[in-house]
This record gives sequence, structure tokens and C-alpha cells, in this order.
Amino acid sequence: MESFEGTLRDRTGTFNFAHSGTTRGDGREADFFVIVPGSGTGALAGIRGAGGLAIDPDGTHRIWFEYEVDE
Repeated sequence: MESFEGTLRDRTGTFNFAHSGTTRGDGREADFFVIVPGSGTGALAGIRGAGGLAIDPDGTHRIWFEYEVDE
């Protein structure tokens, strides 16, 4: 589990997300990535969704989210 603190689009706040995956040499499989329900604060209160993790050839990790936030 990890925490995010920052701004998504124009909304600032925090939330937690959990992720896991199986690695086999040069690939990943069985990825799991979810925003923890009820963990959002500030303008991100009510956030829900999922996301993913991509690893660039140079080792840079990039996280992306597909999410909705209650109005």
C-alpha cells in the first residue's frame, strides 16, 4: 500500500492505493492496482477507481489512475 499526496487535474488532496504484480524476468503479469475506498481527503474525498504501473526501459516507474471523484 502506498499514499498519494498532490493534485489530480484541479483537485488537491490525498488517498491510498494498493498494488501488486508478478514479475518473471522481463515481464509483468497478474497486476492489481486499486484506490482504497474511503481513503481520499480534501478535494479528493470520495475518489474511487484503479490504475496501473509501467516501467520504462531505464527503470523509471510511471503510475497512472483511472478514477472518479464525487462532486
